[in-house]
Amino acid sequence: MQKEYMEILERLLDQLTLSAILELLERICHKKAENLRTHWQDETSAKLWDKAARQIEQINVDV
Repeated sequence: MQKEYMEILERLLDQLTLSAILELLERICHKKAENLRTHWQDETSAKLWDKAARQIEQINVDV
């Protein structure tokens, strides 16, 4: 199964840039945080997803 996921990610990298994929991951993390706050009232987990989004945002890629 892991190999299958790696192949999917590789195809995405072939179609997009690494920078674009990181931006998408950042947005997804923020959306997960928002969902946890809105629907589950789970501020602790939401903060972790927001932290992950901020860390991804700080990654500078020149590929």
